Order: sequence, then structure tokens, then C-alpha cells
Amino acid sequence: MAYTTRTFWSQAEALEFMMERQKNNNSDEILYLFSFESQPEGKRRYQVADIDVFIHEYYQLPVNQRHTYEIIVDKKPAKLYFDLEYDIVANPNIDGPRLTTNFIQFVLNFMRKRSDDLDYSIKDVLVLDSTSPKKFSRHLIFQTKDPFLDNIAVGKFVNLILEDIHGCLINHQCPGVINSSLSRTQQAQSYADSTVFSKNLLNSLEPHLSRFEHCDCIDDYSQLKFKDMLEFMVNKSDGTGIIWFCDMGVYTKNRAFRLLRSSKFDKQECFTIAPENQWKPILRRCRSTTSKPNDAERQTFMASLVYFNKPIRRFIDVDDENPTAIQSMNSRMQRSNRSSPSYMTDDMRKMSLDYPELINYMSNIARDKKDDGNGIRISRLYKAKEIQNDFRWEISFLYVGDYKYCEKIKRHHKANNIYFVVDMRKGTYRQKCHDTDCKTFQGVEQTLPQHVTPWLMLLDDDWENQNPQSIQKTS
Repeated sequence: MAYTTRTFWSQAEALEFMMERQKNNNSDEILYLFSFESQPEGKRRYQVADIDVFIHEYYQLPVNQRHTYEIIVDKKPAKLYFDLEYDIVANPNIDGPRLTTNFIQFVLNFMRKRSDDLDYSIKDVLVLDSTSPKKFSRHLIFQTKDPFLDNIAVGKFVNLILEDIHGCLINHQCPGVINSSLSRTQQAQSYADSTVFSKNLLNSLEPHLSRFEHCDCIDDYSQLKFKDMLEFMVNKSDGTGIIWFCDMGVYTKNRAFRLLRSSKFDKQECFTIAPENQWKPILRRCRSTTSKPNDAERQTFMASLVYFNKPIRRFIDVDDENPTAIQSMNSRMQRSNRSSPSYMTDDMRKMSLDYPELINYMSNIARDKKDDGNGIRISRLYKAKEIQNDFRWEISFLYVGDYKYCEKIKRHHKANNIYFVVDMRKGTYRQKCHDTDCKTFQGVEQTLPQHVTPWLMLLDDDWENQNPQSIQKTS
């Protein structure tokens, strides 16, 4: 069989050829799309190639001519990947390798608490380094058994990770943390644009950062100090503010992602294996030549690619529900005047201001003593969602951690987390489960303490006939 390789001047032509070739080809041929900056002017060209042909040609190139990028093709299965970077001059006190390891640790813990199927270790993460004297740079490519639907889904998943970082820092309270009240509110946001959503999270979080100056607490789940988690936000190179350590601009359609052993045009720093990398290829005995990669080198190169080319069992699930707009009190009052009032938010900061007693109570409810009596089993409140309309007024409180007690099975779940739903009209709460076997189950309705429900004191005997939004006008 003749292996495919063809070069184009435009990405559109290359994509069209690639799609037609795969559409009309009944073989098991798997094609990749790469771009490269050619000498002497650095003009970009595109190559569609069988991976074996490409690797053979790529390793024969002189080092100073490798300026090549993988094109992460739209609607193709993708691995979880990150582009980590910061300006060294603007962040002189940051230990880059340590920060990278902490970031990986947080991501791995987030994956574990999301699903037992996402239980991986740092040895499953390939870490590449392209640091220059001016900029710290890492690529992370996670070697998971299952892929994401495409790199847009990866971007949504990364937003969930950033949202969890945001929740950890916003919701943490301890004697060392300085209380802060914020007047800033976020605008409507959507996972559909990963960059916009992550910027909104950052804007909401930035005023809180100074609160942790005297805090030495450790997050129960990630086992990272909150101070260390602050470093996931780094100073901009121009000193005008902060940005995320992970670049959220790399989750767009047909994104170019620089390859292992490649440098940018007219730059010397190419991607190599990072010193803190713990991923290893499966070693086999083989001869090594200067022009052809050995088996370990080929495994490493394949691991560095974002495109997932293995047999697919299933895709990693990403909650595709767009977060609703985070709104000010004025906008909530405006909603109450509409003919069909409806309000929804998952802004924990806003709810902490509206219902501080309730948030404090629900933050401490998911805990008990361990079965052996040694220590406490606890879950952290990481998300809440409030819904108000003519038919219901509820807040769902979601938790992650060791506390997973289910009233139906009379024990803690091994994997899936539980959550509580508060009926704001009645001042009661029930336990519910994410487990499929308990999905329709509702626990015994329990009454909240009176001091936790001050909003109920504002209501008269006929409050059931009132619009719940009117409560906001009197509070």
C-alpha cells in the first residue's frame, strides 16, 4: 500500500484533501495534519501525511529546520492537553517546575473526584519543556484511556477545572483569611467560548487574592496549600494584571500545537522532555540510528500528539450545560417585574451574600466520623445552583470528598458523590445522589434551623401566592 503524504499552501486545501481521502478510503489509514514554517522566510505550509511517513521525514530534518506544528483538527477525538506559560521577569518568585507539578496534582484530583474512570497518576502525563530566558513554557499531554469528543470539549473540561480552582479559593474561610466584600459582578458567560468564561472567572477571583496572605491552610482534596493554588494565576508580562497559568487560547478549531523537538521560526528553544516529567515509554531492545527514531522515541512522539488515534470505547463526559449569567441584585429585581419571572444562578459568591447563614450551614453538613473512629470523613461544598420561578425555589448544593452517605443504601457510596436540595419556601432540605441506582431517590425531608432561614421571617401567611422574587425587594 502506498502511504499518503501531500503538501499544501493553505489549511483549507489540506483539510479538504484529508476529509476526501478518509471518506473515500476503505483502509485503516489514519492521516494527520501538520503545519511547518519553511526556510528562508518562515512561510507556513501544510502537510497531510500517514504518521509513519511523517515521523521518518521529521527525524531526518536538521534541528534548525524543525518548526512544525500538529493541527488539532476540528471534530476529531483529542487527549486532554495544556499549554502552560508565564513571563519570568514578571514572576520572579515562581518555581516553574514546582508550579507545573502542583497544577498536574490539582487536575488529577479533579479528574478522580469527577469519575472513578478518570483515576490517573502523574506518570500518565507527558510533560514537555520549551523554556527560554524570558518565558517559562510547558506542554502537558495526558495519556488517558478514553478521549474527548474534540478539542472544544477539552476546553470546556479545562473550564470546569478552573471553575473548581475558583470555588476552592472563593469559598475558603479560616481565621487567617481576610474577609472581603466585592462590588464587582460578572457578566453573562458561556462554556461555548473557553477564553471568555475563564476571563470572567479570573475577574471574579482577582479581588480575593490578597485575602490569603496569612493563610497556611491546605485544601482537603487536592492536598495543596491555598497559597500554592494562587500561583495558578500569574502576572502578565506588561504588569497590567493577572492571567491563568494555562493558556485558554489553545482550545479553538484547527489549532496549531508545536511538536516535540520543534522550535518557533527564528527561535532556538524546541520542545524536549521536561526535567519533572515522570511519564515513560515501554522500553524494548532495539538499535538506534541518527536518522530514524527508535521505538522509545516513537512512543514518546506519539504520546506528545493531541489527536487520539487508539480504539475508542467511549468519550470523556463534559457537562455541556452552559452556566447561567451571574447577575446583580438590580437585575434580579427587574426579573420580578416580568410576566414570566424566572431566575437561575450558580454564583456562590452572590449566594453567600444573599444567604450567608444558609451557605455556612450547608458548607459544614457533609461530614461525620470515620467508621474506625479515627478522623473525620468530610466533603467540600464546591458548587451551588439556585432556581426561582412560579413553581419552585430551590438551591442544590454539590460536594466532593469522602462524605458520600446515602440514606437509601444506609452507607457511603464508594464512588459517586451526594448532594442536598434546599426548598427555600419551606425551609427544608433533602439528600439526593448522583449514583444511577439512586437517581430518583429523595432522602427524608429535614427542617433547617431557624437561624439559618432568616428570609422566612419576611413572609406572611399567604406567601405561597406571592412571587418569590419579591423577597429580594425587601431584603
